[in-house]
Amino acid sequence: MIRKILILGENSYLGKSLYMWLKQHNERYQVEIVSTRDQEWEKEDFSRYDVVVDFAGIAHINCIKEDMKELFYSVNRDLTIELGQHAKDNNVKYFIYFSSMNVYGDYCENISDRNAVHPTSFYGDSKLKGDEGVRRLEDEHFAVACIRPPFVYGRGCSGNYEIISRIAKKVPVFPEFQNKKSMIYIDNLCEFTRLLIENPLSGVFTPQNKELISTSDLVKEIAKSNQRKIYFTKVFNWIIRLACKRIRMIRRAFADDCYNLQISDYFDFQYCIVDFEESILKTEQ
Repeated sequence: MIRKILILGENSYLGKSLYMWLKQHNERYQVEIVSTRDQEWEKEDFSRYDVVVDFAGIAHINCIKEDMKELFYSVNRDLTIELGQHAKDNNVKYFIYFSSMNVYGDYCENISDRNAVHPTSFYGDSKLKGDEGVRRLEDEHFAVACIRPPFVYGRGCSGNYEIISRIAKKVPVFPEFQNKKSMIYIDNLCEFTRLLIENPLSGVFTPQNKELISTSDLVKEIAKSNQRKIYFTKVFNWIIRLACKRIRMIRRAFADDCYNLQISDYFDFQYCIVDFEESILKTEQ
């Protein structure tokens, strides 16, 4: 059976990546992608599709201002629920919504319970409200999956990885500081989503790479893939520990921010088709 899939988020890096991933399997999927800007999605006949994957939303940015609050809720909460309701009203059987790790807080430390949500910003809260709202639409005829990915990276992906990559290509010295970060390479995330489409499970999902890594590990691997040598030292570690309590940027870089691997073991980790070292090489080169 060919599954008919509609992706909402034509301008989304994740949406475009999933579209290209599924297009590799034309014998199994008929996939379309539309924008959610300017109500473009309303022109699409949802009743033609078995699955709708929703990437619509305003992403987390480093400089969120209070006057953006209403916009975040209108898109991340209200539009999400509207899209879910429209899919349900048009007899779509399966709705996948891309939420965020930020529903657990902007600095999550080590999460072992996927239900222990605690947003600490209106970005995280707006994603959670959308997440909860669309799950309330679920019934025996309409299944909903909410994916809360951690740090996503891959070739062409902007954001924190891009900043770390630039640092790794320039600095001669970097701290050897052991923290834990959850990350997921774009191919692994796309494959996880494909497996959900094949096995339409409902609930909350927290996929990640099979490896928890430190910021130092990430810088080392990026430098290695660019054939650079960086000297790593622990001499700054005491400063980092103090700064993590006071300076947001340092905390963001060096504090723990991870899912326990046990709550990411879906499909026996078969979705992790690219390991950490190879993923950095592919992203950099």
